[in-house]
Amino acid sequence: MLTALLVDDEPLANERMRGLLADCGGVDCIGAAGSVAAARKALETLSPDVIFLDMEMPGGTGLDLLPSVPEATQVVFVTAYEKYALEAFAAAALDYLVKPVNPERLSETLRRVKKVADLQRLQPTAANEPSPGEDDDDDPVAGPAGPGGPGESGLGDTIHVRLRHSRLLAAVTVDDICWIESLRNYTRVCLRNPGRVVLFRRRLGDWEVDLPAGVFARLGRSLLVRTDAIAETEWKSRNEKVLKFGAGIEPLVIGRLAAMRLRDILDGDGEEAS
Repeated sequence: MLTALLVDDEPLANERMRGLLADCGGVDCIGAAGSVAAARKALETLSPDVIFLDMEMPGGTGLDLLPSVPEATQVVFVTAYEKYALEAFAAAALDYLVKPVNPERLSETLRRVKKVADLQRLQPTAANEPSPGEDDDDDPVAGPAGPGGPGESGLGDTIHVRLRHSRLLAAVTVDDICWIESLRNYTRVCLRNPGRVVLFRRRLGDWEVDLPAGVFARLGRSLLVRTDAIAETEWKSRNEKVLKFGAGIEPLVIGRLAAMRLRDILDGDGEEAS
């Protein structure tokens, strides 16, 4: 069960979000606040998995709350203004929802929040965690190992990437990648040889720069999928579709919007998504 704190200066907005989360299921709203100051006070005793945070509030913006947010807590901005999206993602927000919140879009967001929360519970907060501010942008060997510059790698080339809780680098063969999912400054990468999912300290945009053009498709802000590796698709529910990549490879569940994007991409190639 995920825990959530709701932060919005409009009480009705907090109640609407509480109702939407109840409809989605699997979320316990452990508190609500109507200002940045009230939210700071709540965070002195609460450590929610996720904060649904309004941007414009009395006494400051949602961005002003971020220094008080526990490291393990994910932030999802919920606002009527799209103009703040770049600031929100620059501040490493997990997602950005525009009011009125679409229930299908919220379900997709919760799926991502749950994956991050599950990974944080499984992963040790070890002493070999990279230092704050340390990132792959500073790593001179975090790009393609083969000839050619960014975006010119081939399927047989390798990309050296730092593991989640280590300074060691793993060599990833491009042809082994089935899908990549963004988790803030990290990515989950599904590899088929051998079949496993690995958590790397690398942003999705960095992968996109290095991967060969025309092979991987963006299915939204958080997903890159190798479309020719998809063996089968099926609807899990009205709002979720499962992409299968073969025996022993973890399938990928995507939301309805991502499924529509995939259908358009496949139709553009003269194929038809199931």
